[in-house]
Amino acid sequence: MLYKKNQGVSGNWVKGKDVVSGTRAKLVSETTPITSPFKDKDGNYKMQDVAKIRFEGKNEAFNISLNRATIDGLIDAFGDDSKEWINKVLTAQTEKVVVGGKRVVALYLIPDGFVMEEDEEGYMHIVNPNKKEKIKDMPSVDYPEDEINPNDIPF
Repeated sequence: MLYKKNQGVSGNWVKGKDVVSGTRAKLVSETTPITSPFKDKDGNYKMQDVAKIRFEGKNEAFNISLNRATIDGLIDAFGDDSKEWINKVLTAQTEKVVVGGKRVVALYLIPDGFVMEEDEEGYMHIVNPNKKEKIKDMPSVDYPEDEINPNDIPF
């Protein structure tokens, strides 16, 4: 059996509740997917996208787990290579959210010139308002299960 050495993440982690919304920040490392020490509701270990971040007025760099909205915004702003995200000016925005029945503070990183907005289903997106297309979700149609014929589905 082959084993791989566990590459843990050293250093302090940023907590959304400790960040003042509007604070400027820069990522100071690439983003790396790591296995979280936490399990999901099915007992599987979660994956996290982790980078080092430095906030304006702080000398220390912190570990940060980037959420999907932040990653999508960074891709739209700077491309899909996280090396290109390093040293770009970002603005931290915090919001209270409920996760698993517990109220926590989510931390979003917004590139200069981008905004955060909510779609029709309540999901947050970070978008460039100058290039923004209306956020559209595929319309949902409710069919009783016994009336669905797989051959009628167009893909």
